[in-house]
Amino acid sequence: MFRTGIRFLAAAVLGLVTSVAAAAGFPDRPITMITPFPAGGATDGLARILAERMGRALGQSIVVENRAGAATTIGASHVARSTPDGYTILLATNSTLVTNRFLFKKLPYDPDAFAPIGMIGIGPMVLLTAKKDHFKSLADVVKAAKAKPGSLTIASFGTGTSSHLAAEYFQKMAGIKLLHVPYKGSAQAMPQLISGEVDLFFDMVSTGMPQVDSGKVGVLAITSKQRMSSLPKLPTISESGYPGFEMLAWFTLVAPPGTPESHTHVLDNALKVALADETVRKRMLAMGIEPSDGTPQALLTQIKQEIPVIQSLVKRANIAVQ
Repeated sequence: MFRTGIRFLAAAVLGLVTSVAAAAGFPDRPITMITPFPAGGATDGLARILAERMGRALGQSIVVENRAGAATTIGASHVARSTPDGYTILLATNSTLVTNRFLFKKLPYDPDAFAPIGMIGIGPMVLLTAKKDHFKSLADVVKAAKAKPGSLTIASFGTGTSSHLAAEYFQKMAGIKLLHVPYKGSAQAMPQLISGEVDLFFDMVSTGMPQVDSGKVGVLAITSKQRMSSLPKLPTISESGYPGFEMLAWFTLVAPPGTPESHTHVLDNALKVALADETVRKRMLAMGIEPSDGTPQALLTQIKQEIPVIQSLVKRANIAVQ
């Protein structure tokens, strides 16, 4: 019954995409999807899944281009300056649209000016540990950190990213001090964790758990309030002595400021097709990302709810980017 409903929804939305695209004459050439993280990470993988399915719905290819660095501002700034015609879009995260406004004295783009396309999904992270440390629980980490404050290192996707904020939030709740080591995405941070150059790392499920399964790193907890059905034995940080802890990463599509609504509407409908596709949904869930409804309204609601929470955390942790 559920599968039939999904197929019916996908078919209905695809028909809408086709009719709207034909009426608007858009798109009539390939689209570029910018991801502000390096190739090989969770965001890059998600972008490629969506690009393929959305491209089929639109009848045009969507090319994924990585423009990483500076807490996602390089990619975001590029899209903000791009021609507002719908042919350049951004796979943005909560770092891009919420956190960065509190990190930079002068942010090189206006996070509220982008034309919203739609919300993609939300997912937790896992706290990974280097095998050399032999940590078996959060209690082991806290004990070691309190014995030698600042001696344990924790990697992140970059300053101000969800990975960094999870680390700051955990330090606050546990009353410990870790040494933050920012990288340009998971693809750069993971080898350092595997080699033992860093001790800890909050990573996405899709890129972290394969390394756990291969025995290269350890895993201690997950950042959602409830355990994941696909990882039932992995405890949450909240249930491990820090009730209320939750830090999630979310993903969305936006277009340059001033992009015509007729074009973002076509892209939004293509996103809905992708998110209703059973194969796409299964791949996202396997990545630890819960698909959203693909609407601009869901994105705007998420931003509104998160702004005061992140503003308080950034201020309390005194995080800043020069």
